[in-house]
This record gives sequence, C-alpha cells and structure tokens, in this order.
Amino acid sequence: LHAWAEHMQREYGYTHLQSFDAQQTRSLIASKRYCAAVLDDFGGHLHPLNYTLGLGRAALNAGVVLHEQSPVISVKPAAQAGGGKALVQTAQGSVRARHVLLAGNVQLGNVAPRLSRRIMPVGTYIIATEALGAQRAKSLVRNRACVCDTQFVLDYYRLTGDDRLLFGGRVSYSTATPRDLAATMRRSMLAVYPQLSDVKITHAWGGFVDITMNRAPDFGRIAPDVLYLQGFSGHGLALTGMAGRLAAEAIAGQAERFDLFTRLRHKPFPGGDLLRTPALVLGMLWYRLRDLV
Repeated sequence: LHAWAEHMQREYGYTHLQSFDAQQTRSLIASKRYCAAVLDDFGGHLHPLNYTLGLGRAALNAGVVLHEQSPVISVKPAAQAGGGKALVQTAQGSVRARHVLLAGNVQLGNVAPRLSRRIMPVGTYIIATEALGAQRAKSLVRNRACVCDTQFVLDYYRLTGDDRLLFGGRVSYSTATPRDLAATMRRSMLAVYPQLSDVKITHAWGGFVDITMNRAPDFGRIAPDVLYLQGFSGHGLALTGMAGRLAAEAIAGQAERFDLFTRLRHKPFPGGDLLRTPALVLGMLWYRLRDLV
C-alpha cells in the first residue's frame, strides 16, 4: 500500500497522499483490523442518489425529455435503418436520432450482445445502521473519511450526514443476492467494528456494476452515429461524469479525448454465454479464499 502511494507521487505527481503506520491508522479508525493506511486528503465522498437526481433536474431544466420505463428492444445505425438517422425501437414506439449513446451498464443484453459479452455483472451490497449519534459516529472514523480496504473483495464504508454507518462489500459474481443479506453484511461490519454489536441494521440493498476483464473502461463506437460507454468496473461515480463529457465532445465533433479510450483493447469473458458466469465464480472464489487467509 505504501509502495503504491510512493508510485502515485513519483510517477504522477500526486502529492495529496499520506502514509500511516498501524498506530497512526488506529488514531483515525477505531478498528484493530488494519496494519497501515493511506489517506487521500484531496478526495471526497457524496450521496450518489442525490447527485444523480441533481443531474436529472439539470437535464430537465436544459430541455431534455426523459422517457422512463421504456426499455430499448433494438438500435439500428442510420446505415441500416435508412432515413438518414439511427432508429431506436422500444415496446411503446420508436425514436429517430442523429446520434445514439448506449449507457446501459449490465442491461444491454440483446440490444448489443457483442458489447455485453465484454462485461460481467457483479453484485455489490450495502447496509445502513440506525443513527449512531454524532459522538459515536465520529469515534469510528475520526475525520469522517470514506474507507476501503485492500482485499480483492473489498469492504468499503462511510458515515452519513445523519450519523449512520454505511457499510458495503460482499460481492456476488453469480448474479444471486446472498441469503439473509442484512445478517451477512452485519457479520462483515462486526469484523471491522465489533463495538457495534448492539446496533440495529435498518436498511440493506444492492445492485450490479459492470466489470471488464482488465478493469479498464470500455468506450467506443458500434457505428459512426452509435457510441457506447460501459465497463466502469466500480469507478462509476467519478468516471461516468467524465465519460459523459467525452461522449458529448465526440458527438459535437471533438473526439480526440474520447478516442484515447477507444484504443484500449477488451476481450470477451471466456466460456461463452453458458459458461462464463460459472468460470468467473470459480476464479473469484480463489481470490476470496486468499482474502480469508
């Protein structure tokens, strides 16, 4: 971990990282689990749903029309659809567009099967505790930073504005939600913070991220008028904002920055449609066992 911080400073000139030993780490995080830490005092964390709703309001104010509950059945570039524009077909009707941007995460399915084979849906899950009170919440993470560890299947957590602990982790590579999700996640939380054994869990939920084989984003074009953005691999909150800007630039005719990402090469997950999920589950089990050891 400290070697990574030194690499970031040396190779990229990122000077905002502070390396801590075990004692310094425990002065910030009230857990005996960690032997070291790196603090990024230039980073931050926010409420992702509120951020997304804010983007939606900004889009509406700019004149965008949102059509929710309208799953796309097919997309045909202008060269195939005729009429000089791409054709987007839904169950309720169709739309003609000069440009189409596919940003469907793991939901592209039959709309773009060639693309969907290059990503895997990985479930990640979160619990929220009852409100702890300001003093007890601050005792867990004294500077209220967000935290993640270095396991392959990592834990991640932060404090909310109303002094709850949000605790995430326990991924699923089989697309099946773990049984008794709240209890399963609570055990993970208590492994870090056993002092929370008396605290109730009030919420538990999850969703899917789209990962690529190399964990790098997969941006590109199906046709000159059909672009796609996928493979955010757990970096979505920051990366999608940048991706949207690059796609907008490309549509407007300034594609230099977008094209840098299109040069990244991505392969389909091995095993085909039938075996790729079981193969991934077995492979990830190996890494999970390494985490436990």
